[in-house]
Amino acid sequence: MGSTTKQEKISLRRIIANTFYIIKYALHIDKVFISEFFILFCVTNVGLSLLDTVFVKGTIDRLSSAVPLQNVLTYIITGLSCLVLLQILNANLIHWSEIKLVHFNQKIQRALLEKSSNIDLISYDHPEYFEDFVLAAAQSENMIRQAILCTTYLTGNSLAILSVGALIMTINPVIAIFPVLGFIVNIITRFAITKQEYNYELEQKKIRRKADYSKRVFYQPEYAKEIKLSDIYIPLHNQFESAIEEEKKMAKGYGIRIAILSLINWIVVFTFLSYFCLPLYLGYLALVKMSIALGDVAAMNNAANNIRNQLDATNYALVQFQQVGQYTERFRRFIDYDINIEYTKGSTQIPSTLQELQIRNMSYRYDGAKEDSLHNINMTIHPGEKIAIVGENGAGKTTFVKLLMRLYDPTEGSILYGDTNIKDYSIKEYRDKIGAVFQDYQIYAATLAENVLMRETTKEDAPLIKKALTLADFGEKLASLKEGIHTELTKEFSEEGTILSGGESQKVAIARMFAKGEHLSIAILDEPSSALDPIAEYTLNTNMMESAKHSSIIFISHRLSTTRTADRIYMFEHGRIIEQGTHEELMDLNGSYATMFKKQAENYQLGESL
Repeated sequence: MGSTTKQEKISLRRIIANTFYIIKYALHIDKVFISEFFILFCVTNVGLSLLDTVFVKGTIDRLSSAVPLQNVLTYIITGLSCLVLLQILNANLIHWSEIKLVHFNQKIQRALLEKSSNIDLISYDHPEYFEDFVLAAAQSENMIRQAILCTTYLTGNSLAILSVGALIMTINPVIAIFPVLGFIVNIITRFAITKQEYNYELEQKKIRRKADYSKRVFYQPEYAKEIKLSDIYIPLHNQFESAIEEEKKMAKGYGIRIAILSLINWIVVFTFLSYFCLPLYLGYLALVKMSIALGDVAAMNNAANNIRNQLDATNYALVQFQQVGQYTERFRRFIDYDINIEYTKGSTQIPSTLQELQIRNMSYRYDGAKEDSLHNINMTIHPGEKIAIVGENGAGKTTFVKLLMRLYDPTEGSILYGDTNIKDYSIKEYRDKIGAVFQDYQIYAATLAENVLMRETTKEDAPLIKKALTLADFGEKLASLKEGIHTELTKEFSEEGTILSGGESQKVAIARMFAKGEHLSIAILDEPSSALDPIAEYTLNTNMMESAKHSSIIFISHRLSTTRTADRIYMFEHGRIIEQGTHEELMDLNGSYATMFKKQAENYQLGESL
């Protein structure tokens, strides 16, 4: 992968635009802090640079002339006092900025979390979105911090260079050539090094992802049983070793190139220009030409070294700007992701009474797909009606449910709740009408109460939570929990946390739907009892039918034994409805549904006989 990885090409113009983008974003986060830090750094940096040069020259000139000793001492004490004050200010400025940056970083993370929580689900279907989000979350703090510091340092260093440079020009302009030449060589080599480091990091992340996956599965409990009962550890181990070897080979290649560039930079800039050429030229001016005084030699040496250091810092700031511009590309893409669904405020008030759900000529095609995942779906679901959606994997059932919940918008056609397109309702108000239990539910590192209501809870919520858990057949387990509904689930943040079994976890997920109670208009059940035993499944179905008897219930099922009581059954195949009717009607039709049902019945009987 190392040498063949396709790199993301970013033009210089784009890097500059990205840098301005991230600075503008930072100002939006906290304009006051950035302005204060900018002004204070510029003042201290220029003050220290000028004082360092002027103080040395003034001291030596006074010592080598007939100035009274008392005046010399007064000058030295005054200069040292100013230097100490500026150094104290500079040290406190750095400490203060680090503290402020902690709060600043927290604001950035809040902004990123808000963005990610509101991003449209369709974004997760694009692999580049996940990469953009991971990089934005991982690098945003350091990148924005770097942008602030670079901007401040570049401005402060430039002002210091201009100030000290003006002093050099009054004595001998040629002296300025040495730090400028060093700056040119330094910036060329540093930009080349940064480009190598950027490419290395991108390639390393892709290789590390493969190695981390192979390593991660060995300590995650859900993989442990299969790993111990099989030889899958062998290909996983080989995959890990392959990634490590690939990374070593790549690191060696980049390491050699970076080392050569660094060596050139050190020899030319520091050894030759700074430590050899500059002192030699100053000695020539003072001893041979006798055109400058001893104080000027010391001052010019300090001034040239100061400019070199300032230019070097400026160089690093420019190089970091390059890094910021490159890394900001993905951060910028993440921030600029359009949110079309999740911010919908709605232009129409959603009805308070139960309404029918109408699906009209609905089709959906994923980006880049050649065919529709759903094609020309028509359906009307009346209040209180129980329907079942059945079909093989890949038939379009999951996509259908996502469209009903407006996680996606149809490519063609529409979905109406009542007589109004669901796009015209507030997305929150519409989804509040829907209760859904998915087969791939999640249990969060939060309290049991929060896992049921999926929000912050209050004391007044307790009866609702307990009732929902009882209806979900979780009452016996709840009674055994010392902290009751306030029990922490998982051991993510607490060793005292409770880990639920698969069936218990599924009951908590089902309780989420019961918690919506009378506000529920549409119940979507995607294999809600797959982890339950037959008795628990029967209890659940009875409670569910009673609790949602006035709501429209949509079953998504692979076990056709649960579809027999449905008012209507829709058989999906390749994104189309190929059959619809009651169980008896479809069995009489003797089509795909009947074939699937009979096959499952035979398997069930075979299992019973075994």
